[in-house]
Order: sequence, then structure tokens, then C-alpha cells
Amino acid sequence: MGERERPKLPVRHLPALASVAGISWALVIGMVIGVDLARGPNLLSPLHLVFHGMALLTGIITFWPLERWLGLPGLTVEGGLGVWLLLTTIAIVPAPTGTLLDPPDMPVYALILFAVFLCVAVLIRPVIAVLSRRWLALKAWALDNRRVRREAYEVGLFAAATLALAALRILDPIKLIALAIILVLVEIILLSFIGVESTG
Repeated sequence: MGERERPKLPVRHLPALASVAGISWALVIGMVIGVDLARGPNLLSPLHLVFHGMALLTGIITFWPLERWLGLPGLTVEGGLGVWLLLTTIAIVPAPTGTLLDPPDMPVYALILFAVFLCVAVLIRPVIAVLSRRWLALKAWALDNRRVRREAYEVGLFAAATLALAALRILDPIKLIALAIILVLVEIILLSFIGVESTG
């Protein structure tokens, strides 16, 4: 689908949507800080259901305008899921006390790592899309949403892997640089062997 065919959100609506998203973020963060959801007697109580609904809604209204404006399919779903999972993990799931390999803490770390992966990926994806369309001379690459999504996932993977190394207590600058180099090399190889997404 060409750039002119993508549905775009009218710019005049963006300030109102940004205000709604800001209010929603303030409310849900207030619940995370001010309400002890982890000690609730019933994790499906009305209070918890309100929190889950607000967390999911916050992610949706944050990323839906970006998906419509930039033509990035799937951003709203991934953003809503990532924000909900991250906020739920922070507010309700007890914090891990051991390392990543400690059996009692492995499920908690898995939730945190997946939430971080999704959140970082959806945050960086619009940035990559805007920079690509502004700076890449090859239009086919600039408008390739498949490449943008893949590179966003790679950044999310880098963030999650960094957190995993920290949870294993083995994070150091050498490993961080090596991880970044590996991901860059993987992307270069993929760019060499995988064609761009058709935009026609």
C-alpha cells in the first residue's frame, strides 16, 4: 500500500488524544504508586479489574494515534499488551529476590523481560519509522514497515537481553558491546538477503 493510501489521523486531533493519554498515564501511575495492589485479597476484585482496564486503555490510546498517523500496523496491539503487562508486573507481581536462574523467580523474570521487550520495541518503532522516512534516500527502504518492525524488535531484544544479563549478575561493558555488535551484524545480514516490503 502506498504512502498516500495509508489512513492518517488528522493532526488537529493529536493534542486532544495526547491530553487523554497523559491523564490516563497519570491515573494508572497513581494507582501503581498509591494503591497496594499486590496485597489485595482477590486479584480479580473490582479494584484490580479497574487497574487492568486502565493499564490496557492507556497503552491503546498512547499508540493508536501513532499507528494511524505513521501507518504502522500492529503498533496498538503490541503497545497495549506491552504497557498492560509491564504495569501489571510492576504493580501486582512480587519483585524477584534472586537471580534469573533461581526457579522461584524465573516466571517473574520471564514476564518482566517480555514486557520490557514489547515496550521498548513499540517505543522505538515510531522513531525508526520517522528517521527512515526522513533520512533514507532509497524510498523502498524508507517505507518498508517490515524492516522497521524487525529493527524495533532487535532494539527490544537488546534491552531485554541487557536486563537478563543484569539479572544473571554478569553484565559488563564488554558483553554489552558484544551483544550490540551481534545484533547489528544480524541486521546487516538480513538487509543483504531479505528484500524490502512492497509499497506499491
